[in-house]
Order: sequence, then C-alpha cells, then structure tokens
Amino acid sequence: METETKYKFVETTGCTAFSFTVNDKALSGISEQEQEEILNYLFEKVKESVKKSTIQFEDVVKLFQYDDYEHDPDICETCGDSRSSMTWNI
Repeated sequence: METETKYKFVETTGCTAFSFTVNDKALSGISEQEQEEILNYLFEKVKESVKKSTIQFEDVVKLFQYDDYEHDPDICETCGDSRSSMTWNI
C-alpha cells in the first residue's frame, strides 16, 4: 500500500547552494503556524515509525541534548573497550 506524500522535504548542499525546502518553499518562508502543523505531522509519523520499528526509540531520545556524559578512562582488559554513558533528563 502506497501512502500519499503530504510534505516533500529537500535539502540541497554544495558549492554555494545550501537550502532546505518544504513543498518547494524555503524554510524562512514558512509561517510559525505552518511549522507547527508540519511538526505535529512529523511527530505523529515518528510515533508510527517507532511502533513499526523503522525508527528506534532511543534515536528519538538522542534528538535532545544530553544532560550528563561520563567516560570511564580505564580500558577493559578482556575486550579492550571502555565504558561511557549519557543521561537525558527530559
């Protein structure tokens, strides 16, 4: 089943061409109300995608800046890895 595209997002980068458009409209030309509608739509799509496991739950959390980062400088003698952790207080 094919779904209809409501919003077409295009990012253009390179040389002197840097832009991000929504339905062929520059981001700067989209009103605050339109941005709110687009975000609400995207948030619903994110929730649907998490339920379908096409977006990982933890990736949604990682959209936010973490509040704390810890890194254990000691290297594991067994695997050669070290431990780090990030904490989000949302």
